[in-house]
Amino acid sequence: MNTTLIEAEVRPATKLVISKTLVAQADDLALEHEQFTTHYVIGGRLALYELLSKIFVLYKSLAVAPDRKDLLGKMKHKMLHTYRIRVQSNSSDAGILVRYITRTDRKTAHVYARVIEAAIANEISVDEFCDYIQQSGGIEQMRSIGADPVASAKREQLAKDSLDMAWKYCQAREELPLAQFVLNKDLCYEKDRQVTFEYFACIKQNGRRYVLAKIPADAAFEDRAIRLLGDYFSLNFDKAKEQITKFIDKSKAAHKERIAKEMPGLAKILEGKQKKIS
Repeated sequence: MNTTLIEAEVRPATKLVISKTLVAQADDLALEHEQFTTHYVIGGRLALYELLSKIFVLYKSLAVAPDRKDLLGKMKHKMLHTYRIRVQSNSSDAGILVRYITRTDRKTAHVYARVIEAAIANEISVDEFCDYIQQSGGIEQMRSIGADPVASAKREQLAKDSLDMAWKYCQAREELPLAQFVLNKDLCYEKDRQVTFEYFACIKQNGRRYVLAKIPADAAFEDRAIRLLGDYFSLNFDKAKEQITKFIDKSKAAHKERIAKEMPGLAKILEGKQKKIS
């Protein structure tokens, strides 16, 4: 038998079989990739969005919790001593919560926290949260949300409005304070002339607050204090604005009533001026 002829007849057939097998394998891998994309990439991404929406809900509860600082302290303590995860001192509340739940690396936790904070700043509801992420281009696209001039301008305006509302709230509280007390010993500091309000460090024991010290505050301290209050209001700005506006009107009415009792002459003058204006 001619071996040269045999080789000539076998080789083309072998190449054809190999070619068909390679294409078939490629088709199989294409199907596997399609299934992977559907079940793991897309499905996994949507599952991540759902998880973040649950963290979003929890964060909103944390933000208004009266013992928020204690809760955050417990999370940081457990992360450090149980999971050996050290949280940076400048981490946001959302960042701490995300890190505690996911226990992922700092950069990933920062991105997830930015998504939640962006949703808060844009007043996104829980039901809108997942769609908001998708419409924003996904989590990776939102990584640079701080560079978005529109979103940045909106956040800046919200911060400004919240700060302004915090000032008005504190001024209205002068007429209707949460509580009042007389100090056994008055403490005065040189810096007191630089601030509008006084600041005290208190401790809570058995439902009572005990004044431990008066803070020698300066303008920077006062700005930070009022901003913290404004940040709290910004978590649900529309609702806070509605309630505080009503409270300011109530404070003005109380002021007018007090002036009428304590200084009736002045009350008549003010009433006359008000009639001229109207």
